[in-house]
Amino acid sequence: MLDLMKKMRYIILLIVLTLITILSLFLTGTVNGGESHSYLLLITGLGIGIIIILGGCELFANGVECFGDRFNMSHATVGSLLAAIGTAMPETLIPILALLFAGKGHREGIAVGAILGAPFMLGTLAMFLLGITVFIRKLIKKRPRAEMDVNLSAFTFEMKYFLVIMSFLLLISVIKNPLINHITGGLLIVVYGIFFFYSLKHEAEEGEEYTDNFHFGLFLGCPRRVRWISLQILVGLFFIITGANLFIGYLTAFSLKTGIPSLILSLLITPIATELPEKFNSITWTLKGKDTIALGNLSGAMVFQATIPASIGLLFTDWILGTRELFTIGSALFMGGIILCYVSYKKRLPATVLLIGGVFYFIYVLTVFI
Repeated sequence: MLDLMKKMRYIILLIVLTLITILSLFLTGTVNGGESHSYLLLITGLGIGIIIILGGCELFANGVECFGDRFNMSHATVGSLLAAIGTAMPETLIPILALLFAGKGHREGIAVGAILGAPFMLGTLAMFLLGITVFIRKLIKKRPRAEMDVNLSAFTFEMKYFLVIMSFLLLISVIKNPLINHITGGLLIVVYGIFFFYSLKHEAEEGEEYTDNFHFGLFLGCPRRVRWISLQILVGLFFIITGANLFIGYLTAFSLKTGIPSLILSLLITPIATELPEKFNSITWTLKGKDTIALGNLSGAMVFQATIPASIGLLFTDWILGTRELFTIGSALFMGGIILCYVSYKKRLPATVLLIGGVFYFIYVLTVFI
């Protein structure tokens, strides 16, 4: 009887994954057909993409919490490592796919733009949205104060790490030496390995709790064991990547139909779409009062994006940056510096500091239109 139940769980899971995959491939093939599509179809595709992403984010976030609980990890470790690496997958794939499949005249530009755009988006727009979430929670009296209750020791460690790495990237980008680029690309992988090791040692703060629910347990009757937890995390990632691909495809088609210029599409709309998993998960964790995981998801992803994807760019492209790319590095550095200085001096993180990220993003938007 138990063996039959186990088989049924796998069968149900396989059926759901197959149906989602078929639906995604069908919708993606429809929008990539080249013909004009109705607004109803495009809006439906966008909606389905968002639903798949949200479902994937919920499965992933729940699985990550269960995994952290199973191995007695702190909220800081779960946020900056497990959550950050997982939700960074969609935008990490973009430079890799660009280098492999994009046209020769565009592959390096697309790859470098995606690599540097990710930490910029996380450090500006995502931080801004997190600040807005905290403010709204305060206004509706769901929070006592408009500030984040985070593990400051872990957060300052991650921000210092990020600022040092981005400063070094800015320096070698100005030097423009291929040999230095290749050496740095190799070193960045080692640097992230060191960050990973020390992040595992983040200590838990008093009152940290994880969810009692396990979604695979609720819906499929699966026991809360490492095998099923890991499988739920992988399924969540699958949904996130599938949904993001579908959403970006329909967003591109919608933008072209409405006459939005390709420059605005590539520099503004697509980057926002690829960062949806981090934003969704961080906002969700903030709503649940798990600020350390929420902020660690962003700061950990910023460190990841500044090392692993950047190493790919340094090793496999000429790494020639224009004014806009240098601006994104500088903005991420400036915003990160503001947050770190305030937290180090005041020992707290109010939402107003996070809102400054919106200023840098607004300036970036202006540079696109000017």
